[in-house]
Amino acid sequence: TTRKAVAYGAYRTARDPSELAAEVITPAQLREDLDLMLAAGFRLVRIFSSDDKVARQLLQVIADNNLNMKVQLGAFIRGDAYAAEADKPAIYADNELSIAQAVALANNPAFRDIIVAVSIGNETQVDFAGQRTRPETLARYLRTVRNQITQPVTTDDNWKAWAEMPAVITNEVDFASIHTYPILDTFFDPKLFDWRQKDVAEATRAAAMMDAAFAEAKLQYEKTRAAFDAKGLSYIPITVGETGWNVIDPRLTFRAHPVNQKMYLDRLLAWAQEGRNGAGPKAVFYFSAFDEQWKQSDDGWGLF
Repeated sequence: TTRKAVAYGAYRTARDPSELAAEVITPAQLREDLDLMLAAGFRLVRIFSSDDKVARQLLQVIADNNLNMKVQLGAFIRGDAYAAEADKPAIYADNELSIAQAVALANNPAFRDIIVAVSIGNETQVDFAGQRTRPETLARYLRTVRNQITQPVTTDDNWKAWAEMPAVITNEVDFASIHTYPILDTFFDPKLFDWRQKDVAEATRAAAMMDAAFAEAKLQYEKTRAAFDAKGLSYIPITVGETGWNVIDPRLTFRAHPVNQKMYLDRLLAWAQEGRNGAGPKAVFYFSAFDEQWKQSDDGWGLF
């Protein structure tokens, strides 16, 4: 919780999801990425899988070079909420393999001190989830992992999903990792907050817009915290597992810009410091370290 944190994806050349499997990722590339993140002051990375291709190689590079970097490990989960019965055995088999990989890495003596937390599934409960998972299924996965490792365990999801999270899941986590994206809210829910700030003079309007967006991010955290406290869950810490600012999205005219991204990052870093002093989230992961062209229309979130 004292470390500057960032989400990290290692794919460089894949142009769409179909090319991910064929892309070769080398230890030298991972070291280059780690050196850039370390030079920028980041000392904690969140990754989204526990596979050999990225996760194991990354952990090995950190260990072999004695780098001052900790990792929040991920386990990718395929959704079962809308799956046909005939497809579920394959889905569950894939998920069990992903979970087993996460457990093995977390318990590996070479990596145990590098891995500080494990997140099972990414945005599996929110209503727009691409991998929507039954709460009972996710709870079973969380319980399986918690029973086998010593690091704290969570799942990553949209803040509203966390605020409404059923007890079957909150009973199985050590902390909540929420996602908040005010820049996307300005597109999908443009009346949620006054992002335009037209009453502010043009010379200071950009800063006012970013102040308004950042205030919305804080409000979404506070709503999640209040929802937890109201349900008797004040003992569960909350981190911001993802938040960021896009720089190229053509849907986000006047908002997607590197200067705005820099202003948002500066505000987040100050907020993270407040959290360390007890007045906010226990950690804030910026999304993300690098642009990733395989995401196509959803590219452009990277600091690099």
